[in-house]
Amino acid sequence: LSSKLQGDGRRVEVKANLGPEALWGDLCSVKITASHFTTKTLPLYTEPKRSHRGLVRSLELDLTDFSLGKLHVAKLSGTIPNSNFDLPLALNHRQIRLSHSGEGVGQVAATAADLEAFILAKYHEIKRVTVRLDHDKIWIEGRGTFLFLTTDFSVVARIVSADGHSLDMAYARVLLDGKPAEGEAKQALLDTLHPLIDLNDDLELHGAIRIEAVRIGNGILTVSGPMKIPESAT
Repeated sequence: LSSKLQGDGRRVEVKANLGPEALWGDLCSVKITASHFTTKTLPLYTEPKRSHRGLVRSLELDLTDFSLGKLHVAKLSGTIPNSNFDLPLALNHRQIRLSHSGEGVGQVAATAADLEAFILAKYHEIKRVTVRLDHDKIWIEGRGTFLFLTTDFSVVARIVSADGHSLDMAYARVLLDGKPAEGEAKQALLDTLHPLIDLNDDLELHGAIRIEAVRIGNGILTVSGPMKIPESAT
């Protein structure tokens, strides 16, 4: 696992809770803890063609303070029941490869500072930005170019997910150069920031988390929902 991550300060720890059933490849729980690393995509995946003879009754993920693509993530966590691994490979070559993932519940959290850096990296139209997260709303202020005009802007909105994998601004109120914006000018700004984040396209999570709930407060944006380990793309 560590070999798939970048960063000199990366920390990776795997702990297994083994009962007598482990002799038959039945593991009570496995917890993966990692922090201070950089990766382009989730470093775990399943290989369905491998043997399903091994069972992990509870797979726990606790990833903190790391960069996933262009987004710094404060925390990614989840608990996934009843996953399978290739038991013959583990016995003969001391390698663990997941072959099937159950479906559990997970969450991803990012701070306001994380979103500021992400917006500047993703949207070249935005030249300067500050983000505030509080009272179930996001405030985005900065300077950018919309409809070939460079202007100061301010947006206050709720964050929603209509498709389960992307985050968009809804019920938005927009100021351009300090004046309320409507119509084409307002839509141009919202279109520029659409979608704000796509878990699959921007973070390459490949459906690992399906967004069912969004929470904002105390400077943190948290999305949560069903979670699984995605299949390998190769």
